[in-house]
Amino acid sequence: MDPGVKDYLGKARLIIEGSAGKREVSLGVENTLGRDPKNHIQFPDRLVSKEHCRIIYDPRRGYVLRDVGSSNGTYVNGRRIDGEVVLQEGDCIALGATRCIFIREKCTGTSGEIEEGLDISPVSSIRSKIAPKQDRFLPEKEIRDEGILRADYEKLRITHELQRSIGLELDLDRLFHKILDHTFQFLDCDRAMILIADENGDLKLRALKTKFGEAKLIISSTLIRQVQAEKVGIISADALTDERFDGAESILLQMIRSSMAVPILHENNLLGVLLIDSSVSVNAYCEKDLLLLSNIANQTAQFIKNVEMAKRIEAEAVTRERFQRLLSPDLAEMVVSGALKVEKGGESRFATVLFADIRNFTAMSENMSAAKVLHLLNEYFELMVEIVFSFEGTVDKFVGDNIMVIWGAPVQHADDPVRAVRAALNMQFSLEEFNRARASAGEPAVHIGIGINSGELVAGYIGSSRTMSYSVIGDAVNVASRLCSAAKPGQILVSEETLKLLDNRFEVVELPPLHAKGKSRPLKVYNVVGESDSSTARYFRRRERMHGTLSGR
Repeated sequence: MDPGVKDYLGKARLIIEGSAGKREVSLGVENTLGRDPKNHIQFPDRLVSKEHCRIIYDPRRGYVLRDVGSSNGTYVNGRRIDGEVVLQEGDCIALGATRCIFIREKCTGTSGEIEEGLDISPVSSIRSKIAPKQDRFLPEKEIRDEGILRADYEKLRITHELQRSIGLELDLDRLFHKILDHTFQFLDCDRAMILIADENGDLKLRALKTKFGEAKLIISSTLIRQVQAEKVGIISADALTDERFDGAESILLQMIRSSMAVPILHENNLLGVLLIDSSVSVNAYCEKDLLLLSNIANQTAQFIKNVEMAKRIEAEAVTRERFQRLLSPDLAEMVVSGALKVEKGGESRFATVLFADIRNFTAMSENMSAAKVLHLLNEYFELMVEIVFSFEGTVDKFVGDNIMVIWGAPVQHADDPVRAVRAALNMQFSLEEFNRARASAGEPAVHIGIGINSGELVAGYIGSSRTMSYSVIGDAVNVASRLCSAAKPGQILVSEETLKLLDNRFEVVELPPLHAKGKSRPLKVYNVVGESDSSTARYFRRRERMHGTLSGR
């Protein structure tokens, strides 16, 4: 290997943060990354593929990241890569739930000293002088003072306990107050606060803890603006003399001496700011304090997103449960995902409406217990709804033994009337098998009449968010209901409006005009006996001749 290449390789590394904690690895010429232990760099992350990606050194281009067909993709700076990408200093690589920062260190001269290109913790804006023995967590071998060791252990312990305690908290306000309570335990501060960005990106105070209970709160907008602009943590050893806050009235009024603020970031989006300050101590905070506070801010961002996700999942579950009662599973998922919008208010739609109810149900149920009636209806509706969903119809409502179904709202198909009639034929045909099972159990047969009409109507989401119902109203609905009432057992009555849209696909028999309530002229009515020239049509003709319902009412 060329010496220059070897020297360069030794100065490229990944800083990795994931479920196993934070670690740092050096990069070689070819590096495989994945969940399998055989990889050069293993990630104990179930969202990472066995071999997820590779980082390969190219002498001409530098380090190149390649995705090798991972299931969940490889992201660089929030964007999923397609193929490969040349890594740049400070690039953030995301694999599953694991985040990596690509570090390419450059030599500053012949002395061999290394200049840090980027630290994964947001500390690059620290400008205050910090005592060398207090500015970082020392390796165990370098610790000479047992007091420092105990103090550092206590801070890490409290941080760990905080992460455990907020891990199960889904109420954001309680979560924020727990964070501030723990912050007071491991950092010397007079005030601690969390500001969260609203929908417009403006920071609003969400939680505050003070040592002395000030009646009036004045927040340094100068400090907050700098954190917002740079998205990095800031320490001010003596805010009263810090040129960055020159003339900041809030700092002067409250005599703030030391302050520290860190951004609450998620995928480089600013969710808020965590701020602490002290009016007593100068040089109250050091770099390792900032590291701890930054870690808490990172955890806070993740927990905020977890809470949002939990609420979204809960809302989706409620929405899915509601719509799965009305729509086929595919359509219900479209509503949940947002691909199909069902909103309050009505819209004019051309649709086909089907009504079906059990003939002589009242007389049948008089000789049955309430439990048996309920069992019958549940079995019957289960069968009917399965058929409706197979033709992508929408169940509007159940009224007693009556079921109302819509085609054309909320989703329209070019052949909605055909789908409705085919569903009706299947409903009648399926009852034959249903009744055979009932007969073997000594139960009476169930026969239904069906009415179908097409026309203009108003469709929409009616009611409140708790009792929503997607429904249709209009004269077209009333006509379908009248046809259903007039249908004899086994009949499927369609209106003239629906017949015109069936393209002669079905064999029908015209019946005497129907004098419907609310109509000045009789309605032309047709009985569907099956698909044209099909065995189904022949079957229904034979059956209806037996029952005498082919041409009569």
